[in-house]
Amino acid sequence: MNAHCSVSDIETEALIVTLSLIDIQDVEASRKGKLREDAALTDEEVAFNIQAENMKTFLATLQDYRFALSIDEALQADTATLSAISTINQAELDDHLAALALERGHDLPFRTHSQRLLERTEVPSEFGFTTTSNTDTTGVVEPNSDEGVEVSCIPHHEGQTASPEGMDCIICGDPARPSAHGIYAPQCSHWYCRGCFLNLVETSTRDETLHPLRCCRQPFPITSVLQLLPLDLRSRFHAKSVEFATPPTSRLYCPNQTCSAFLGPSSEHKSEVTCTHCNTRACSACKNRAHPEEDCAENTQALVMKSLASEMGWQTCPGCHAIVELRQGCYHMTCRCSTQFCYLCAAQWKTCDCRQWDDQRLLDDAERRVHNEFGVQEAAQRPEVFARRVRSMVEELQDNIECVEHDWRFRYGGGCCEECYDNLPTFLMRCRNCRALACKRYSVNRL
Repeated sequence: MNAHCSVSDIETEALIVTLSLIDIQDVEASRKGKLREDAALTDEEVAFNIQAENMKTFLATLQDYRFALSIDEALQADTATLSAISTINQAELDDHLAALALERGHDLPFRTHSQRLLERTEVPSEFGFTTTSNTDTTGVVEPNSDEGVEVSCIPHHEGQTASPEGMDCIICGDPARPSAHGIYAPQCSHWYCRGCFLNLVETSTRDETLHPLRCCRQPFPITSVLQLLPLDLRSRFHAKSVEFATPPTSRLYCPNQTCSAFLGPSSEHKSEVTCTHCNTRACSACKNRAHPEEDCAENTQALVMKSLASEMGWQTCPGCHAIVELRQGCYHMTCRCSTQFCYLCAAQWKTCDCRQWDDQRLLDDAERRVHNEFGVQEAAQRPEVFARRVRSMVEELQDNIECVEHDWRFRYGGGCCEECYDNLPTFLMRCRNCRALACKRYSVNRL
């Protein structure tokens, strides 16, 4: 019997045992009258009797287990309600203590886990689920989206320092105390639970835009927490740190396409570098396979990529020479190397006379922003209102096309992150300035 089976599984198993008992009883009934009453039981009859007793015992066990499981499922169903009631009661007590502190002229205490949880989660009521929020003005509710409610991030009070107890992980919201191996970002007073921090470090080894590690655009003091990383992850992080710290135009990779290991910085002087993974020799000058006694030639793969980029209308970053493609928005490009340039002519941004928008891209981006702000369902239900909002957004973008600094808000209702394309079923972060949608990870550690 599986320890994780459901009530329906137990009922099916009990039915099978019951049918087997009926079969045994039918066999015994067919034998009555054919043998003398004082005749000794045959081995087969003894086996049937033992099997029947075992099945009866097992059937009783199944019935007891089914009853216990039903009680457990009932308790599980009530757990959310009981937990919500406990959270509400604790938050009310914490609010009362905060009010007393203000009345007495004391410093406002830190917002507790119950207060934060009540502000940004749904609690069950007798009529369904209702989103709740207290009256603290540091948490602003914006009911301007038909697909969800947006709630601002909660700033720290002026003059206060981070408290090691009761701090929540900036990514998942779980408690992240030092006793639970919480990681503290002193530059912005945010905390990370161990799981979210390890996930951030692991993701940064695959996504260069997350390197160097940062929180709220400030460098993360990684040296103070390296000892918390598993040895294999620490080794990969060190290797990727060296690779990403090397200017993109100076990186030398193994020319063997099935390997492509990073071999270190390249050199203008011709020399051979042997890959320690596959023993392929590379020329550090042209980055092709080693070619003794031959002049360097331009990398064949680079020529093919340049030809494809020209055919597709892609642009090359003037900083790191990476090929980029404009998906949406204006012609202001910001490369992963932080170089800002014009997508039309590749000149440094604001040093050319190129137009900043393509009319169709301007319209597409206006529609995207209105969809993100009001929801797709709103656009379908009220197309005239949607069209009017898009026209207004086009005029707004013509006057102010750049988002100088993101202002993130929680957006309940879920959706797709426009940076990593992960689909989040519950909520996203939405910038109030450019209406961009991003997951919590990218809003905190990348953008």
